[in-house]
Amino acid sequence: MKQLIQVLSAVLIMAGMLYQLSPQNKEQNLRDWCNNFDNDNGCKGSQTDNPSDWFNRNFQTPPKGDPLWREGYQDYHILQGYAQQKYSSDLRSCTVSIYTRVNPEYQGSLFYSFDGDLQTSPTKQFSAPRSEVQVKVYLKAGGDIIIAQLDLQPVDFVWNHPTVNQSSHFKNGQKGAVVELFGWKYEDVEQECEMMAKAGYLGVKVFPPSESILDYEHPENGELNPWYWMYQPVSYRLNSRMGTVEQLRKMINTCRSKGLRVYADAVVNHMSGNGNDMFPSHCYGSNYWGNKNSSGGSPWYTQGFAYQNWTWSNARPGMEFPAVPYGPLDFHCARPISSWNDGFILNYGWLVNLGDLNTESDYVRQRIADYITDLLSIGISGIRIDAAKHISPENLAYIFKKLANNMGGKLPDDFTAYLEVIIGGEKDLLMCNENWYNYGKSFDNFMKQAGLSDSDIYKIKIWSSDYPKEHPACGWWPISSERFAAQQDCHDDQNPGSSSRDMQDKGSVLIKERNVDRHRYFNKQLFFRTDGNWQIKLILSSYSFIDSNGAQAPPDGHSDCARCIGSACSGCSKSVPYKKAHNPNVCGYTIYQNGQWQQGEYTRVHRDKEIIIEMRRWMGLSTSVSNAEIGLPDHC
Repeated sequence: MKQLIQVLSAVLIMAGMLYQLSPQNKEQNLRDWCNNFDNDNGCKGSQTDNPSDWFNRNFQTPPKGDPLWREGYQDYHILQGYAQQKYSSDLRSCTVSIYTRVNPEYQGSLFYSFDGDLQTSPTKQFSAPRSEVQVKVYLKAGGDIIIAQLDLQPVDFVWNHPTVNQSSHFKNGQKGAVVELFGWKYEDVEQECEMMAKAGYLGVKVFPPSESILDYEHPENGELNPWYWMYQPVSYRLNSRMGTVEQLRKMINTCRSKGLRVYADAVVNHMSGNGNDMFPSHCYGSNYWGNKNSSGGSPWYTQGFAYQNWTWSNARPGMEFPAVPYGPLDFHCARPISSWNDGFILNYGWLVNLGDLNTESDYVRQRIADYITDLLSIGISGIRIDAAKHISPENLAYIFKKLANNMGGKLPDDFTAYLEVIIGGEKDLLMCNENWYNYGKSFDNFMKQAGLSDSDIYKIKIWSSDYPKEHPACGWWPISSERFAAQQDCHDDQNPGSSSRDMQDKGSVLIKERNVDRHRYFNKQLFFRTDGNWQIKLILSSYSFIDSNGAQAPPDGHSDCARCIGSACSGCSKSVPYKKAHNPNVCGYTIYQNGQWQQGEYTRVHRDKEIIIEMRRWMGLSTSVSNAEIGLPDHC
């Protein structure tokens, strides 16, 4: 994520400034240059947590009947909660417990409905082969008078999904190549599953499945729904830019049935950017803007760029994500990242003004572990943790231990995680020298202290940001090279301003250099080199940017200016037309057609036959195969 600071900081720190409203929409009693509350919201000295009296900045969602209420808001101004799952050691039974938060202004009794069976206990046990369960919570008064109702996302279970049948070469999910399909919708991923399985890939990684910002009314810097909004979650409900929870489940089950595992990007360091929320009024200087929208319809609120108290809390706006639920006390106080060599700042700072979760809190740790449990329960096999170096090694260790506790006392046998820990000039702090903020030996020690076994620790990898130009960053491997995940180029590398775009003679960023032969060679090298014993290797299949207007969003249809609605659409100048990602009739590197570089086109690097054969050789799979046997058309 550090690589994107030059690109995104101005956009996120002043989130929404580009959406200047017409004068008639401004508050008439305000000066042309407004004074927002931001100077009062930040940390004071060594403070790390928000003041305890900020609890009153909760339950900010408008109630039903208010003009600002929407269907997805439910009764969040009164009742919030989620379902927690804890499995038995054999993963054949699961205890579901409902956690709730109730607005203290409302009194009543809670009732819990599991598929229509009403009970007063928040806990119920289920066993295989039980299918998914619909959970509702009611706050009642005076007998049967319903004060509030909460509908939770259906609860799924690990036993509901096909077994992944792969040969012993894959070491039960602990060795193999994972394709990262950046910008692909779930329906396209599902259609591509069989090809990737036949080719010999271990799995496919989808980008953050959590509900995030998705807004067709407010272009940002000329672009409708920029790609990085996927990394600004507003809840842990599984309706995302790539598709609905139903489409996600269907895709996962299809992939698993074909012999392909599915991995997901988990954004758990932070929530959305300050000022990117559902409050109707924000300001910075003479710029005023309103609310955003999300991919799932849930409300969410931040403290940033607010200039007036909020009607429904009678307090200054606060950090609140009711569909999680998180409130102001679940976040660190606002602190900019002013040093990349200070563990305190890395852990407690707000990365490009993204609301930083208080991962010292036992509740936040548990809630993150429960979200990952949800992903495993829907059939996900493992995760990439985004911005992991902004969660201290100790905090991560306890989150993984809570995850293991949820999964019957240990991480699943086929589970794999790789953590985005970008190591550059901070290598001594982050990897080489043992200290409290070290993701090498020190992180291992924290995981052991938390109670994780050696076999569980082995499943947790560090993404090798020093590959291919600087590895191993310390000059030696502080932990076994098997504990690193290697990748030739990643989605962050594509962005102008990325510190790793210049790989010199060690690697290649496809959409920067536009040299297919060179890019193909370095992806093949990832599999034939022997100077590291990486067990997890990653292949990026992405898309090209549009030179003519500077657009960088994926061609999935969500960034086509034709879909823009409202008065701000005149500012939508970086349109990205829709292209279908799945195409069974093409080979790899479809970015060139008739010798011409294509703009806004999927690259499909994972379909390159030379890369596939080199990957299969590394895996010990047969390389004497026909195109049909590896899922490619005859002409490839």
